[in-house]
This record gives sequence, structure tokens and C-alpha cells, in this order.
Amino acid sequence: MASIMIISGCLGTGKTTLSKALAHAAPAGLHLVTDTFYHFPAHPLDPTTEEAHAQNTTIMRAIGRAAAAFVEGGYAVFLDGVIGPWFLPTLLREWDAVARMEYVILRATLEEELARVLRRDGPATQTRVYNMHDAFAELAGYAKHVIETTGRLPEEVRAECLYRRCRYEFLLDTKVWVP
Repeated sequence: MASIMIISGCLGTGKTTLSKALAHAAPAGLHLVTDTFYHFPAHPLDPTTEEAHAQNTTIMRAIGRAAAAFVEGGYAVFLDGVIGPWFLPTLLREWDAVARMEYVILRATLEEELARVLRRDGPATQTRVYNMHDAFAELAGYAKHVIETTGRLPEEVRAECLYRRCRYEFLLDTKVWVP
């Protein structure tokens, strides 16, 4: 089924691992890595800063359009990125023709996020982890979209995601977001 599932959360929560697994399991799965879009500007701003809001909004619109194009081609898109609820309206405006939209937020402890990012990227991105962990700490209204990944194997996270997806727990109500 052509659809979009946003898999979001702070750096180091397991977004890429889950997105890859889900895309490979779907007959027409597609793993869309949003980090790639942040490499397009010749002079990018740190996306975790307030100064980057205009850049981030433009990039989110481009991501939304790319995802919509893949859905039009019949793909089940698994959108992997640090996409907070504050950017859902921007994305949803690009998805008029998308029948099924889901939102998953992966969350871990700050210590686990820092440890995972340190192993993967070194110390350079630790400040971004602090900024984004705080941004994803209070998600009023999104509790049903959260999967805790602290101390869990990727297979456990994937199994929970699939189980809850079958129960339609991650569906987005577009009438709430798009005027």
C-alpha cells in the first residue's frame, strides 16, 4: 500500500535501523533519509538552532514533495529523520493525495542517545543530541506515537512498531493539521 510513515526522534534513538528494516520488509518499501537533504545547501546552518528555521522549513517542504512523488509511484515510504511535531503541518500540506500517513517517535534516555551517537559519529554531534533530546522531551498529545528504545534490541522495537501499526496507533489525523 502506498503510504508514508514518518519515523522520528532524537539522534541516536534507532530511526535509521527501524526505517531500513520496515522498508526492506514491505514489497514496495522505500527508505527516505532526510539527513541527505541537509547536505544540499552550500552554506548550511546547524538545523538544531533557531536561526535555521527558514532553512529547515524549506528542506521539510522538499522532503514532503519527494515523499509524495514516491507515494504517487506506488511506494510505501519510510521517512527517516528528526521531524518534530512542529513540522507536521509543513509536511502534511505536501501530502494531499496520500491516503495513509503515520507518525512514530522513537525515544531513549539522553545517556543512551549520547552513547549511540558517540560510537557512530564521534563527539562532534553531541550538542545536537542535547538540543534535540530536549525538543522531544515534552510531546503532549503524541504519547500514542512514542516507542521507547532504551536498552532494547532493534528486533524488539521493530516488532512493537509492526504490532502497533496493525492496530492503527500511529495514524495522523490530517483534518487536525491542514486548514
